[in-house]
Order: sequence, then structure tokens, then C-alpha cells
Amino acid sequence: MLLLVHLAKVDVMMQPKNKQAGFYVLETLLSIMIFFSACLTLIPIQHQLMIEKKLIREEDKASYFLSNKMHEAILENLNQGTEIYKNVISSPLTLTITYSDSMIEGCVIWDNVKKQKTTKCQYAIPQ
Repeated sequence: MLLLVHLAKVDVMMQPKNKQAGFYVLETLLSIMIFFSACLTLIPIQHQLMIEKKLIREEDKASYFLSNKMHEAILENLNQGTEIYKNVISSPLTLTITYSDSMIEGCVIWDNVKKQKTTKCQYAIPQ
């Protein structure tokens, strides 16, 4: 009997008297929830920013390409018509040059990163 009382006393003394164990679990769950909420908010925003960056980069390349072709059209009188270029940006680029009496119109058409048809036009006065 004395041994059982002694073992029970040792068992009670071995258990820590931490009354804040539930608080630590709650605090941990709350911090994990805040972390994942922040991640789930910021990841889509970052993805959208990357798409917009690609969109702007494609538009800049297409505009630069069109500007070079317009300079060639002004100086060398390129043939009027439509040509397709596949290695300028990620999607095929359609260049259309139209001559009239008072101006030259150059347009490029392509499907952008968002799979929308985009058109960019420039105009010049022939020399």
C-alpha cells in the first residue's frame, strides 16, 4: 500500500503544472492562420503582377517592331500588305502596312498573354 501511494505521488510530481498549454496551442493556431491568410492573399497578387509585366513587355516589343517596320516603309517603300512574323514575341505577330495619298498606316495584331487580340497602330507621313 505504501508503494502505491509513493508511486502515485511520483506520478503526480512528474506531470508539469502548465496551465497555459491550451493558450500556446491557440496562439500557434492563430499565428498559422494569419500566415496562411497572408500567403493566400499575396500569391494571386504576385501572379497577376507577373502576367501584367509580360503583357507590357510584349506590347513594348510589338511597338518597337512596328516602329522599325514603319521606318523601313518610309525610307524604302515596302510593299503594301500583310505579313506574319513568328519570332518577335511569344505569339505570331501580324503586320499590316497600308499606303494612302497622305499617310502610311502600320498595324500589328497579336494574341497577348491573356489570350486577347491586341492591335497597335502607328501612322507616318511619306517623304
